[in-house]
Amino acid sequence: MRMLLVAVGAALALSGAPAWAPAQPAAPAPRPALDRRQPHDFVLLAPDSKDGAELIGRRAPAWSFERWIRSPALTPQDLRGKVVLLRWWTEGCDFCAATLPGLESLRKRYGDALVVIGVYHPKPPRRVSDRDILAAANRLGFRGPIAVDERWTTLDRYWRPDHDREFTSVSFLIDPDGMIRWVHRGGEYHPSTDPRHASCDVEYRALVQAIEELLGRG
Repeated sequence: MRMLLVAVGAALALSGAPAWAPAQPAAPAPRPALDRRQPHDFVLLAPDSKDGAELIGRRAPAWSFERWIRSPALTPQDLRGKVVLLRWWTEGCDFCAATLPGLESLRKRYGDALVVIGVYHPKPPRRVSDRDILAAANRLGFRGPIAVDERWTTLDRYWRPDHDREFTSVSFLIDPDGMIRWVHRGGEYHPSTDPRHASCDVEYRALVQAIEELLGRG
């Protein structure tokens, strides 16, 4: 046995390979890149289909919200000719709390040129009073129109029929012709100078760029 160990050690010495080396940490995965496929087509792509890249360039489906708060009922036909941003949100969602103030800033910045709709979807799906929804929106700093997707009917139509999606707090930017031009798969995005939220800032800037392009300001 001693001779065998000596032989193995000699072989390792001759090959130049250390008898033991610590495992090297895996390289971090690259951040999704902004892909522009056609004029006004934007999406943050990741290496799987859960991010909604396949929805870019499709016509936005009809919606069937139970009711509206702070706005009369709107339809995609009513909003034809407008740039529309839909963001699903709910109370108790930290990602929504981080994102909605930035969307309120966009709503004020672009005025009537951009329609920002906060789509409330309770988790789990259930009846929630308008008063409670409005109070939650006010706490999160969003003052725009609210569509109520109580049974997730429109969320399923837009986002979940054929894929296992990681998030439900998804966003869609729809062009004046009713086509989907930018998708955010959920989570948070907002302006930030904090290095820990660098990706949130990148994604928010991508949204602003897409809006500017669609409004002819880019």
